[in-house]
Amino acid sequence: MPLHRGHHEQAQVALVLFCVGPYRTALEARHVLAMTDHPMAPRTANAQTLLYEGGDHDSPPNRWLTLRDAQAASDNNSTWQLGVSGDITLQQLPANTLYPLPKLLLSRRFSTALCGLTFVQQQLVLLLDARKLNPSLSQAPALSQSTTNS
Repeated sequence: MPLHRGHHEQAQVALVLFCVGPYRTALEARHVLAMTDHPMAPRTANAQTLLYEGGDHDSPPNRWLTLRDAQAASDNNSTWQLGVSGDITLQQLPANTLYPLPKLLLSRRFSTALCGLTFVQQQLVLLLDARKLNPSLSQAPALSQSTTNS
């Protein structure tokens, strides 16, 4: 994550925050190329379908984040759009408030895109690695509400 720092300031990371199901999530802002009200890219994925299975999907995406497709490395202009619902905010957070996942969560994470966590106004925020989000996985949701005790 690129760190922005003034002469006497603490390093900051710009994040785009949004909700996915019951979770507050964030992507590093440098991976978000644009935001639109309607999908315009040939490939799209609903964030809730991509990252969370369960509950009803009553709220269709009302915003679309345009991301560079890390899976299509041969085409530098390849983009896709991630559909999100609800409020989207851009925030600068101190780099030292971004934490990697604890080992137990890392071993049981619902998506390889889940890479860390932080807190914003005392609310847990899941950090996602935009390079590991894949729109082709939207047909096979990665998180299930059912849990197994093993």
